[in-house]
Amino acid sequence: MSALKQVICVLLRKYKMRSLLVICVLAFMCGVFAKSKKDDNKVKIAVYYESLCPDSKSFITTQLAPIWRELRGFVKVKLVPYGKSTHDKVNGKWQFNCHHGEDECYGNKLQACILKHKKLEDTVKMEMVICLMGQTSPDKSLDTCLQQVKREVESDKLKKCAAGEQGDNLLAAYGDKSDAVQRPLSFVPTVIINEKFDQALQDEAIKDLKSVVCRVAINKPASC
Repeated sequence: MSALKQVICVLLRKYKMRSLLVICVLAFMCGVFAKSKKDDNKVKIAVYYESLCPDSKSFITTQLAPIWRELRGFVKVKLVPYGKSTHDKVNGKWQFNCHHGEDECYGNKLQACILKHKKLEDTVKMEMVICLMGQTSPDKSLDTCLQQVKREVESDKLKKCAAGEQGDNLLAAYGDKSDAVQRPLSFVPTVIINEKFDQALQDEAIKDLKSVVCRVAINKPASC
């Protein structure tokens, strides 16, 4: 009888654990689905840019930054730090030719490492990019911007990433994304709204991003 009780207890625990697993999986899937539906209603802004490009710096600091801060719940931003660069693999190693030289290659890699860093929240990543693009030399201003977001502890890890193979691979991946739009890009920053390039819409967004967001938004922000 004792042995039978033990078998029954084991079976109960086994199926109870399965039930909990099913519930957890369903809850996770519902959460992902709800987030996806919410994101579908956001205005998608993809920015293909260069770390040392004056036009990129101006757009990100004067147009994108205020919109992201004011209308964060209504926009979804994708940043692609690569621009007019090219990349090819030579003898198993990535070789980059950046529009503004080697310093820009390093600056692009640094921002790629920030954007893909798992320990930084999305809001921190965005503020880091905005801060860097507001500096005279974004490629040399990592510690300044880390201090602003109180993440100084990540300095060595990000510098190691940017200077090594990880940074090369991340930048090459962003290069593939840029090449899928055009190789090389004819204008930087290239701004794509809602995943479809429109020259007229880009021209307007460069000068007045808020008017574009307000016009195409499904759910109109109150400030529109």
